[in-house]
Amino acid sequence: MQHPQESLTPHNGKIFDPLEVLKACGIHAGMRVADFGCGHGHFVYPTAELVGNRGSVYAVDLQHELLGAIENHAKTLGLLNIESVWADLEVLGATKIPNNLLDVVLLVNNHIDSTVQQKMLREAVRVLRPGGQVLLIDWLDGNTIPFAPAISERVKKEISLANAQSLGMRFIDEFRPSRYHYGLRLQKA
Repeated sequence: MQHPQESLTPHNGKIFDPLEVLKACGIHAGMRVADFGCGHGHFVYPTAELVGNRGSVYAVDLQHELLGAIENHAKTLGLLNIESVWADLEVLGATKIPNNLLDVVLLVNNHIDSTVQQKMLREAVRVLRPGGQVLLIDWLDGNTIPFAPAISERVKKEISLANAQSLGMRFIDEFRPSRYHYGLRLQKA
């Protein structure tokens, strides 16, 4: 697996390049992908570009205003393959995405505790097809930077892996999207 290059520069404010992360993780044309807790859509737009018109992207979040902004920006960009979904990801079935539909679910920097993470993973398992994958990216334990959550509020890599495995997911590999993050590729049995 290729490891995406990180960038933390004042002019672009990025910690890592979502497009490079997605490419390195094998996102490609025709895939069906959901971004759980998509926020402002930093992964939504590059995912939509990679999956193309034959693919689809579900932008899932609890905040209506963020989803509205994503819809508007997607129209501006001409990305017609993005569907916004309002859902409380702690509730199984709340996304209303059909069972066994998706190829990939993204869980990126969700700033949640391990109990909430497990509930989100449970919803991911429900919507993933057999063999589908979760790309889980979160903050590493020991790094302190001003805009990251407090170390005590981060879900450790070992806890994330245990949460996934408790739901029957299989560990594929680990990657480093940046010097501040860990990444796990997990697969539904």
